[in-house]
Amino acid sequence: MSAELPEPLAQPTVLDDPVTAESTVRSRVSQRRLGYGLFLLGFGWVFANSALGGVLAAAKIAVLAPDDKVFLLGVGTALSAVATTIALFVWGALSDLTRTRWGRRTPLIVVGAVAGAAMLALMPLTQSIGSFFAVWIAYCLLFNALPAAALAIFPDRIPADRRGTASAIYGGAQVIAGAIGSIAASRFISDPDPLFPILAIALLVMALPFVLIAPDFPSTDQPRAKLDLSGLLDAFRFPSGAPDFYWAFAGRFLLLLGLFMIQNFMLYLLTDYIGLSDHDAGTIVAIAGGASLVTITLGTVVAGPVSDRIGRRKIPIFLASALFGLAVLFPLIWPTSASMVIFSAVSGLGLGAFLSVDSALMTEVLPSEDTRGKDLGILNTANTVPQVLAPLVTSGIVSTGLGYRPVFLLSLVIISVGAVSIFKIKSVR
Repeated sequence: MSAELPEPLAQPTVLDDPVTAESTVRSRVSQRRLGYGLFLLGFGWVFANSALGGVLAAAKIAVLAPDDKVFLLGVGTALSAVATTIALFVWGALSDLTRTRWGRRTPLIVVGAVAGAAMLALMPLTQSIGSFFAVWIAYCLLFNALPAAALAIFPDRIPADRRGTASAIYGGAQVIAGAIGSIAASRFISDPDPLFPILAIALLVMALPFVLIAPDFPSTDQPRAKLDLSGLLDAFRFPSGAPDFYWAFAGRFLLLLGLFMIQNFMLYLLTDYIGLSDHDAGTIVAIAGGASLVTITLGTVVAGPVSDRIGRRKIPIFLASALFGLAVLFPLIWPTSASMVIFSAVSGLGLGAFLSVDSALMTEVLPSEDTRGKDLGILNTANTVPQVLAPLVTSGIVSTGLGYRPVFLLSLVIISVGAVSIFKIKSVR
């Protein structure tokens, strides 16, 4: 995957937004350097975050409270999701108000990387569930300054007709980092503490170079709302009169909720729905993970540039949602281990395509250039909240005694409604 965007930014009137200090053509950074910077930034924060959220938090809880680990993991996951949702919204809004000679987003990227690394370094020192939860929540509140600010780089500095390619670079880095992070964390399940400081170093070493490779435009001369009570309330107000913004939110939220209802229950589906032993289920999970890694990468690399070339966002996202639905049909109709591998491969292809194009779409439904960070923070909660709700919905259905088949059917309905929501957007093709 090339980290170079198609053409230099230094061309007049290429951006879709009114000319502003951060979106003019006076960039000192070539597209090649911006591409490499985005790759490093995406890789650095997702590597650390996926290792923590995917494996290490569960491993740490199992060490501290083995008898209550399932319940406590659920509590910790819910608390971290709430903290992440709040942090993305708040940090996004603060980045819109930031005025420095290093730009609006760079200071918060640095804050997120340094504070996140500090919290990761503290985690081995926690010796109780309470202290671990406190550090974990502090990590979510502070670290998310980085992804919140990073999201706004796309509408700030990349022309609308090249954001699919940029999203593919950034998303491809995240896919690779997520896989490597999970694999690395799996080696430390019995003793997670040694990996936490390594993640802290990796976060700093991979994420911070972005601000040197691709420095932002100074923002000191940009107008800003007064930082009194009225100005702050305006900065944190939800957009009004922006139906496309909320249709985009609904589409992302529902498509991911429908997918995660199945994807996040892979192990239990293999053991309870298909009837495999724990050992055989573990083998299938590994095979399915490898298959999805390949197809996610393929979908990410292909869909973003193709979306830029044809000048359309909604059709690629609709095709991605169709792949989600097709993937769900396989285990519904054909409950075997092979069908779950096919589910992972097909849904992975759709997820890769969705992530690369959807990120570009989100930047094109923003109601105001002055509140990009905050509005993207709101849209990004459509990523985090479904991850919390999906297991609750699935477990709620199964616990009633209805089994897993209704879960597949509800997933298909939710995915279908999500696809329709995307097509309700009028301002983007």
